[in-house]
Amino acid sequence: MHLLLFNPRAQKAHRRLPLSLLFLARALPHEVRGPTGRGEPLTWEILDANVDPRAKERAEAAIAADPAGTVLLVTVMPGPQLRQAVPWCRHLKALWPQVRIVWGGYFPTVYPEACVADPAVDLVVLGQGEDTLRELVVALAAGADPLAVPGVAGWRDGALRKAGARGYKVSSRYGDPPFHALDMERYAARTFLGRRTFNHHSSVGCPYTCNFCAVTNMFEGRWLADPAADVVRVVRRLHDQHGADAVEFHDNNFFAAERRCAEVARGLRGLGLRWWGEGRIDTMLGWSDATWRLLADSGLAMVFYGAENADQATLEAMNKGGLQVHETLELNRRAAAFGVIPEFSFVLGNPVDPWGDVEATLALIRRLKEDNGACEIILYMYTPVPLPGMYEQAVAQGFSFPRTLDDWLAPPWTRYEERRNAVTPWHSPDLVRRVYDFEAVLHARWPSVSDRNLRPWQRRLLRALAAPRWQAGRTGRPLELRALQKLWHYRRPEEMGF
Repeated sequence: MHLLLFNPRAQKAHRRLPLSLLFLARALPHEVRGPTGRGEPLTWEILDANVDPRAKERAEAAIAADPAGTVLLVTVMPGPQLRQAVPWCRHLKALWPQVRIVWGGYFPTVYPEACVADPAVDLVVLGQGEDTLRELVVALAAGADPLAVPGVAGWRDGALRKAGARGYKVSSRYGDPPFHALDMERYAARTFLGRRTFNHHSSVGCPYTCNFCAVTNMFEGRWLADPAADVVRVVRRLHDQHGADAVEFHDNNFFAAERRCAEVARGLRGLGLRWWGEGRIDTMLGWSDATWRLLADSGLAMVFYGAENADQATLEAMNKGGLQVHETLELNRRAAAFGVIPEFSFVLGNPVDPWGDVEATLALIRRLKEDNGACEIILYMYTPVPLPGMYEQAVAQGFSFPRTLDDWLAPPWTRYEERRNAVTPWHSPDLVRRVYDFEAVLHARWPSVSDRNLRPWQRRLLRALAAPRWQAGRTGRPLELRALQKLWHYRRPEEMGF
C-alpha cells in the first residue's frame, strides 16, 4: 500500500512546514497485512503544493501506477485549500474510481456530512489523526470495515455514519516530526521575525471554550501540551540542523501555562532566535515580571491575542472566560514595557447589535494605538460557528450553513471562512465598508511591522497621507490609501501570514 499525504496550496503559497502531515506520519506502521494475512510494506510520501508546483502531477502519477493500492489523504482547511481539493478529488475519482480518498483537518472535522456525502470523498478523519490514520490504513489494507475505526466517518445507506469517538493524546508521545521527509530548504521562509523562519506546533487544543471559535468544536476545552523539554529539543534541532533563526508556534494557545513557557524560554536563550505564538490576554496579564523578562530575553517578538470586542456583554456572550475589556488596554501597555509586540485580533459585527459593536470596538482600537503605536491590529467580521450561544442568535436571524460541497464552493461562501466579508443577514454592505475603510486608514497610519514589502519611504508616505484622516476620525472612502496599498502589495497578516 502507498499512502500519499497531500497538502493543497494555501493563500499566496505559505512556506510553512506541513505540520499536520508530518505529525500524522510519525504514527504510521512500517507494514500492513492484506486480506490474505500476508505482510506488505506501507510506503508514504508528503506532497506539498505550497512549495512544489508539480505536487499534483506527482500525486497523479503515483495513483496511475497503482490506483487500488494507493490511499490519498488530503488535509483541508476552509478557503483556498477547499476550493482546490474539491475539483481535484473529483477529477481523480473520475480517472481512477479505485483510489481511496480520505480527508482530514479542520473543515471535514467540523462539516463531515458535507464532505462524505460527496462521491469524491470516501472517508474523513475527525480531530487528532495520528492513531486514527494508523488504524485506518491497517483496516483498508486488510479489507476490513473502515467505519469500525474510532475517529472515522463515512457515507453509508444515504447518511453520515461515524465510528466511535477518538480521545486526544499529548502530541510529543508520537516522537519528533520526521523533518527528513521534506526538503527543509524549501521551508526556510524569510519573515519579519528572521531570514530562516520555521514553524512548530507544541500542544493539542485550548483550555478555553469561546463559542465563536472552531477550536472549541474540535477539542471542547481540552489542552494537552508537550513538555517544555520536548519543545526545546525540536526547536534546537531546527536551529542546529536547519539554520532556523526564527520560529512561529502555531498552537491554538501556546501561552496557556506560565511555568511551561518560562521553561521553554530558558531553553531558547542564547540561540539568537526570534519567535511568535498565540496567547490569552487575561492569562498573561497575571504573569510575573520575571517571566515576561525571561520571555523577552529568549527572543519573544510578538504574541497574538484574541481581544475580540470592546463590548463587555459581547465578550460574555462569546464565552470569553471572564476577559474584561480594560485588561486588553492593560496588557497592551505591559507588553510594550518589555518590548514585546501585542497583536490584537477583533471579531466585529455580532448578530445582536452589529453597528454598536463595530463603533465601540473601533474606538477601543484608537485607544490601543494611542497607548502603544507598535501594537498590531487584525480585523475580522463575525462568522458563526455551530456552538451554543451566539450561533443560536444567528440562526434566529436566518443564518444557515451550506449542506453540500458545491454550496460551499458557490459565491459568497467561497470566502466565508476567511472572515473578511461574511454572508450573514445582519452584516450590511455599509457596515462591512465601515470596517474596512477604517482598516485601510489604520494600516496606512500604522503599517504592519510584518510587511516586508514596504520600503521605509513608502511607510513614511503612507503615514503622512493617513495622519490627517486618523486624527480627524475621517476614515470613509480612503481611495488614495487603498490605491497605494494595492500598488505596493500591502500584506495583511490575517490573509497572508508573515
